[in-house]
Amino acid sequence: MGAKAINLFSLATFSLLLLVPISVFLFLRIPRIRALLIAHIRMVAQLFLVGLYLETIFRINHPLINLAWILIMIAVACTAATSQSGLRLRRFFLPLGTAYLISMAAIFGAFFIVLEPRTVFSARYLIPLGGMILGNILRSNVITLDRYFHGLQKRPEEFITHLSMGATPWEARKPFMADALKAAVSPQIATVATMGLVSLPGMMTGQILGGNSPSVAIQYQILIMVAIFTTATVSAFLGMVFASRRAFDGYQRLRPGLFRH
Repeated sequence: MGAKAINLFSLATFSLLLLVPISVFLFLRIPRIRALLIAHIRMVAQLFLVGLYLETIFRINHPLINLAWILIMIAVACTAATSQSGLRLRRFFLPLGTAYLISMAAIFGAFFIVLEPRTVFSARYLIPLGGMILGNILRSNVITLDRYFHGLQKRPEEFITHLSMGATPWEARKPFMADALKAAVSPQIATVATMGLVSLPGMMTGQILGGNSPSVAIQYQILIMVAIFTTATVSAFLGMVFASRRAFDGYQRLRPGLFRH
């Protein structure tokens, strides 16, 4: 037994709840109403379009097509990560894409421990799992890239001091990487620590709504949380390492034109 479908009119009526945050924005004179409306309109349009694509992909269910969809998702995530962290896409798309591919390939290889290879490459598993993992990778990378490069930009004397005292470029960058990665993983650690007590996670909820028993839902939730934290940490770290190769010149100075503004 699957989840019960929601009538579109009922869904549209429910969406009127957005009038509540809009009223708060108006009361506090927060100039984000237009952004809020555009974001939600885009969300609805994108989800309906993706739904149409996914129905076709799920019906065909060919491993190569499923992997191609994951590659498209990776490309979109790389673009969004560079844009939201204020960096130039042309400089950092390839380093981030490489970090994403390594992280995703490693974790889907690890899925073979608990799932059959045929199951891993099935659209029913590959695309939802990939989407959840990439969404969290995106958030982690936005935080780490922003903290890392803006930290280097705002505290150049600290970086130069490390170099002048004999540190290698790698050793001089490590404190900045550590600060950035700590900022990214701390909220995730808090989420994992309170899961099941403060919040009922999305995958577990979806499994239960889809008709699976809570015990099966818990197993998949543990699987996805370990996968998310591992890939988010690895991709954030590798993203900083690979991006650094494009960011510094031969004198260990940040190259001009790294930031969009």
